[in-house]
Amino acid sequence: MARYDDDDDFDDDDRPRRKKKGRRRSGGSSGSGSSGTLWIIIGAVVFGCILLCGGLAAILFFPAMNEARNAARMSQSKNNLKQIGLALHNYHDTYNSFPPGSVVKDDGTVSLSWQGSILPYVDQAPLYNQIEMGADWNGIENMEVRSTAVPVYLNAAVPDLMAQDGLPASHYAGNVNLFFENKCLRIRDIVDGTSYTVIVGEVTTGLKSWGNPTNLRDPAAGLGATPNQFGLTHGPGGEGAQFLFVDGSVQFIDQNIDPEVLKALGTPSGREAIDPF
Repeated sequence: MARYDDDDDFDDDDRPRRKKKGRRRSGGSSGSGSSGTLWIIIGAVVFGCILLCGGLAAILFFPAMNEARNAARMSQSKNNLKQIGLALHNYHDTYNSFPPGSVVKDDGTVSLSWQGSILPYVDQAPLYNQIEMGADWNGIENMEVRSTAVPVYLNAAVPDLMAQDGLPASHYAGNVNLFFENKCLRIRDIVDGTSYTVIVGEVTTGLKSWGNPTNLRDPAAGLGATPNQFGLTHGPGGEGAQFLFVDGSVQFIDQNIDPEVLKALGTPSGREAIDPF
């Protein structure tokens, strides 16, 4: 009988591979787990970088965005003041004077404020025509009119839309030295010069309705946040207020202006010497 050695007719391909295959699967699973962990770490790092960059971008760009928003609001208010100035001059062309601060009848009732008088010249002729001139402004006959907001009298930089009396506010007040009860001022009365005399300015506190005959303030009180002062809004160099001058120009006046200069700008015929401001 022939003898066969264990290795005569068998090569390596005839031997079982189960254990080797098992070892390969085990090794492959470990590599996959390491790779997955690496991708998680990379993803976390990338996500963190995105958050960090986003935060830095917000810190860097938010002030610029805020400044842009303030500039837009300032421009809108400046346009409002220019439109009010044009309305005052058109009124002057028609009646040869600026409107009185208020029209008060013999019985003491008020029929019109200076802002009510120029309604036809600020694209509000239909609203003006609704006013019952023979009735008291505060009476029931004029309730609908005085409860109507006038867009050109609103400043986007001022959040309060209602006056202290619950009526639509005006964010602009007249110069008390140029508007009087039942008395009109003419351009020739502005002895100090139309480019050196303010007639209307921005207000942010102590708001009154546009039909209120006492919606007037004195520049001599300075610029601030009290109910009798003009201002304050955010300007290019700090806080202050924009003013309409009699000549129709609009200028921003910083709150740190010399009080005597501001007082002089508020008088029509004080004959003060005014330094550049």
